Amino acid sequence: MGKEYSVQELMVVVLSRELKDGEAGMVGAYSEIPQAAIRLAQLTHAPNLTWYCGAAGFYNKKGPIYRSLGDYRNILGAEAVSDLNDVLNLVMTGKFDFFFVGGLQIDKHGNINLVCVGDYKKPKLRGPGTVGLATTATHIKRSYVYLTRHDTRTFVEKVDFISAPGPAGCEKAGFLGKGPSLIVTPLAVMDFEPQTKQMKLKSLHPGVTVEDVVKNTGFELIIPEKVEETKPPTHEELQILRTKVDPFGLLR
Repeated sequence: MGKEYSVQELMVVVLSRELKDGEAGMVGAYSEIPQAAIRLAQLTHAPNLTWYCGAAGFYNKKGPIYRSLGDYRNILGAEAVSDLNDVLNLVMTGKFDFFFVGGLQIDKHGNINLVCVGDYKKPKLRGPGTVGLATTATHIKRSYVYLTRHDTRTFVEKVDFISAPGPAGCEKAGFLGKGPSLIVTPLAVMDFEPQTKQMKLKSLHPGVTVEDVVKNTGFELIIPEKVEETKPPTHEELQILRTKVDPFGLLR
């Protein structure tokens, strides 16, 4: 990936560029990457972006990111603090534009699994559960998937449990939420083919080949004839990210 920036910083910048001024978004637990993406957007092209951290209860926090969501400095830098139940009620009004989500598994249809790996009654691995995902995925307009690993255990032909449906499932059910619009990993960026609603390779991170992605994906990914390279962070983006958003180097 080179010495100028880390893969986590690249993922942050990719996600940040997707966010629009005036929108409202939501993040959950273990969210250094999406928190940094939102803060970077606020400090560059989207100053009127607002957000809520469902896992910790703070609203529109300013300042840098910290290792723990329980760090008291998150609350000191926030505009308000509220109960998660109140926020989920607000989510159901459809007023949030986007949210971020990770996953134990994701399949070619964009279905996400956060519950377990293996049989539900006797799983090989138990995850955190749906943690509000059933509500956010169906009532928030779009989602961004960020995964810190890209391998065949994560990208599977069929998820063992659907915590949140992909684009086709959301469309069939008539949900307000449209499923993931982008998947960002340490190797590449993926989106979905409009007609089939199946996952498509959008761009390769610098130094990564199509073969690298195919080898680490457990299903047949749609590969366009021409695949772009992910645009690296600009000098300005990286400077703001490191001095104002992540001065403690959590993403390096």
